[in-house]
Amino acid sequence: MSLRQKTLLPITLSLAGLIAVFGASLSAILLDNFDKLEERNARQSIRRAINEMREDIDNLDRLAKNWAAWDETSDFVSGENSDYTQAHLSENTYRTLKINVLLLLNGVGDRVFAERFDADKEQPVPFSNTLYEQFISTSLFRDTNHFEPASGFLLLPEKILLVAAEPVLSTGETDSTAGMLIMGRELNATELGEIEQRTELDIQLYRLDNPRLSAQLSAIASALQQQENESAADLRDLAVISQPVSASWMVSYTLVRDLDNQPALLLRVGLSREIHQQGQTALFALILSLFTAGVAFGALALWLLEKMVISRLAHLSADVQQIGTNNDLSLRVKALGKDELSSLADTINWMLERLEIAAEKLNLEQEKSERLLLNILPAAIAERLKQDRSPIAEQFEEATILFADLVGFTPLSARLSPIELVDLLNLLFSEFDRLAQQFGLEKIKTIGDAYMVAAGLPLPKPNHVEAIAEMGLSMQKAIETFQRDRGESLQIRIGIHTGSVVAGVIGTHKFIYDLWGDTVNTASRMESHGLPGKIHVTEEVYLRLRDRYRFEQRGELQVKGKGKMTTYWLLG
Repeated sequence: MSLRQKTLLPITLSLAGLIAVFGASLSAILLDNFDKLEERNARQSIRRAINEMREDIDNLDRLAKNWAAWDETSDFVSGENSDYTQAHLSENTYRTLKINVLLLLNGVGDRVFAERFDADKEQPVPFSNTLYEQFISTSLFRDTNHFEPASGFLLLPEKILLVAAEPVLSTGETDSTAGMLIMGRELNATELGEIEQRTELDIQLYRLDNPRLSAQLSAIASALQQQENESAADLRDLAVISQPVSASWMVSYTLVRDLDNQPALLLRVGLSREIHQQGQTALFALILSLFTAGVAFGALALWLLEKMVISRLAHLSADVQQIGTNNDLSLRVKALGKDELSSLADTINWMLERLEIAAEKLNLEQEKSERLLLNILPAAIAERLKQDRSPIAEQFEEATILFADLVGFTPLSARLSPIELVDLLNLLFSEFDRLAQQFGLEKIKTIGDAYMVAAGLPLPKPNHVEAIAEMGLSMQKAIETFQRDRGESLQIRIGIHTGSVVAGVIGTHKFIYDLWGDTVNTASRMESHGLPGKIHVTEEVYLRLRDRYRFEQRGELQVKGKGKMTTYWLLG
C-alpha cells in the first residue's frame, strides 16, 4: 500500500467515526426532544377528547337542572300534574334534547315516570323491569332519602350512558326536594362520531367489564391504573400510555371513570406521527450536512498532505517499517522539527510505547490463562499435557471416591427459573469446592446435580479415607445450613468407597481429568442405593475408619453388578 493510501485510510476512518459519533449524538438529542414533544401532543389530544365528552355531560347536566327546577316537574312527581307527559314528553322532546333515557322519581324514590327513546325505532318505549333494576343498582339510588346532583358515565350491560341526575325542587321552596330527575344520552357510534368531528381525532372506547377485552388492552388498563395509583397525590397528572403503531401512526390510552369514580372505560386516541416524521427529516438533513462537510474537509486535508508533508511521511514510514522488520518495540522513530510531523513522530513513539506496554499485558494474560488451566486440571496433569498431547492414564492403588446427588432437586427445578436454578446450584457447588480445597481433595466433575470428588490422586494422600469422610460430613452440614437459610426441602445422598482406580485424560479437546475402575462404580452404587440425608459407605471404608468414626450397620444389600454387600451408614 502506498504512502498516499496509508494517509487516505486513517483520514477516511477518522471522518467516518466522527460522523457516526456526531450522528448518534444528534439522533439521541434531537429525536428525544421530538419524542417528548410528540408525547406532550398525545397527552393534550387525550385531554381534548375527555374534555369534549365532559362538555357533553355538562350540557346534559345543565339541561337536567333546568327541567328539575320547573314547578311543573315538581307538581308532576308529587302527583298533581297529570298533563305533564302530554305537554312535555313527546317524541320530538327526545329528538330535540338528544336524550335516550328519562326517569322521574318522587320524594321517597318511587318511579313516577320511566321511558327510553329507541334510536333505531325512532320512538319512545317504556322501561323494562330489567333495565330499571339495572338503573337502581347504580350509585344514583344508594340513598333515596337524600338526593344529590350527579353526572358522569354509567355503564349498563349493553350501553354506555352519559347521565345527569338533579333533585327536583319542591314548588315554592328552595331547600326541600320533591324527587329526582335523571336524563341519559347513549354514547353510541353517532355520538362518538360527533366528538371525533369536533376534536378531529380518531377515538375509540373499550369497556373494561367486557369479558372479551383483549389481553393487550387489559394489560394497558392495568398499567394505567398503576400510574394513577402512583400519582394519586397530583390530581392534575393524567395517566397516559402512548404506543407507536408505525412510523406514521401512534395510539394513546387513558382510563375514564364512571359515576362511582371507578375505572370503567379505556379511551384510545389515534394520532398521526407528524412530529416524529419532522424530527427524522431534520435529523437526516443534519447528518447529510455533516457528511458533506466531512467529505470536503477530508479532500482538503489530503490535498495539503500531498503538497506539503508527503516526503517527510515517507521517512517516517521507512522508520516504522524498520521497527516492524526488527520486531523490536523498544526502537523509536526520529522526530525532527517542531511542527505537526514531529508531533506525529512523537505520537508514533507514544504508540510504540503503548504497544510495548500492551505486549507486557499480553504476557500477564498468558499467565492468567495458565492459572485457568490449573483450575481445570491438576498441576501435574496440566504440565504433562503442555509437553505431550498423548492420552494420560495412571494406576492409583490407594484412593477414595465420593459421589453425591441432590435429592429434591427435580421438583425444585420445576418451580424456579433456569437462572435461579443455576444460581442455587452454583451456590451449593461453590461451597462444596471450598470444602474440597480445605481437605486437600481433587474435584473430578459435576453432572447435573451430582458431584464427584476423590482423595489420594493425582498425588498420594496418606489419610485419603479420613479426608473423604470429613468431606461427606461437611457436605451434610452445608445442606442443613442451606435448608435453614433458604427454607427449601433439599437433601443430599452420598456414597463412598475406597480402592484402586485408573485416572487420566483422554481425547483431543475439552480435556477433563476423569477416573475409571471398579472402585468408581462401587462408590456410584453406594450413592444410588443410599437414602436422602445419609452417607452410605462400603465395608472397606468402615474397616478403615471404625476406630475414629461412628457407624450404623445397614446390613446386606443386593448391589447391581456386585451381588450382596454389607454396607454401613457413616454417622459422625
